[in-house]
Amino acid sequence: MFAMRRALVLLLPVVLACFEQLPEHVNLQPAAEDVDFAMEPPSKSTFALIGEVTGVAAANDLDTAQTAARNDLRNKAAALGASLVTIDQNLGEAMLLQDKTKVRLVGRAYRAVD
Repeated sequence: MFAMRRALVLLLPVVLACFEQLPEHVNLQPAAEDVDFAMEPPSKSTFALIGEVTGVAAANDLDTAQTAARNDLRNKAAALGASLVTIDQNLGEAMLLQDKTKVRLVGRAYRAVD
């Protein structure tokens, strides 16, 4: 019995280290302020697809996690030179033993055609 408790105590830090460390707050970068969201993919004659982007965050409050993940998505789209982003997947899941919700947004980044 003692050996089992000791093994649990020794394994606990290893298990906790395996948990994802996701940001609760993501600041919107100045370049990302110009990235807008679209409900549907834009016309190919006005926007070119430049890549897929993923925004991820976790927080105790779903709205906070959602806002942080949206900021992360816009920051990554801006880094690609995008001015528009769509959200194709909006996934939320509880994080075990952390009392947090993880939000993962997967979308596509677009740049206006010159």
